[in-house]
Amino acid sequence: MKRRWLRLLLLGVVSWLLFLVITFPAGHAYRMVQERTEGISLAGVDGTLWSGSAELVRVQGITLRNVGWQIHLWPLLLGRTEVALQIRDDALRLDGDLGRTLGGELYLKRLQGRLPVARVQQLTPYRVPALEGELRLEELELSAAEGVLRGLGGKVSWSDAVLIFGSPLELGGFTLQLQSDDNGITGTLRDSGGPLQAEGKLSLHPDGKYSFEGLFTPRDGKGELATRMAMLGTPAESGGYRLSFSGRLPLNGLFRRGE
Repeated sequence: MKRRWLRLLLLGVVSWLLFLVITFPAGHAYRMVQERTEGISLAGVDGTLWSGSAELVRVQGITLRNVGWQIHLWPLLLGRTEVALQIRDDALRLDGDLGRTLGGELYLKRLQGRLPVARVQQLTPYRVPALEGELRLEELELSAAEGVLRGLGGKVSWSDAVLIFGSPLELGGFTLQLQSDDNGITGTLRDSGGPLQAEGKLSLHPDGKYSFEGLFTPRDGKGELATRMAMLGTPAESGGYRLSFSGRLPLNGLFRRGE
């Protein structure tokens, strides 16, 4: 009888604590930890710690509006913190699951949505020539720890692609298929129709270093696009133009341990 009462008491305490977490106001929770959230700030917080929203979120200099979250229960029982995120910021629409393991590994699962390519270009050092169009993310997955990218997979599509180089040049559409293996992360680029035929290979290393080699061939070899491509790329024997570039993603700023 005594053990039964102890079990009931323990169940009651756990249920009470769970109730407190579920109903604890998100605004109060943020104010309690605000000074320790370096590089992250929220405004217009509403709802609860378990399920809430923020009108404005700034993360490492990136500003997002209308962000909602929902904590998943089952991963908590397995020692992981996992949150379903929803972003509805003007033309930006994203949905996915963001989590962290006990070992400190960050991961992103089932990320899908759409966003302007110009907004992504603002986060890179490549501002010229300007780009337009829409990026679509399909089942994108990512994992990282201590500034090291562990894995990346999924599909990224660029539709209604436009390059601003003096005057707008319509390029068509492209897809980038990402995958990870023992040799690292690779991406295969293909065009999906339009004025510019494309094929290329992206290599991404765990420390964020990347390189790209591609061959781009205007389907109209005498049009304005062909003329502009001759100024951007190196002529290839096949008749197209080769483009290559490399750099490094700021992973250390995004995936630092302890944040």
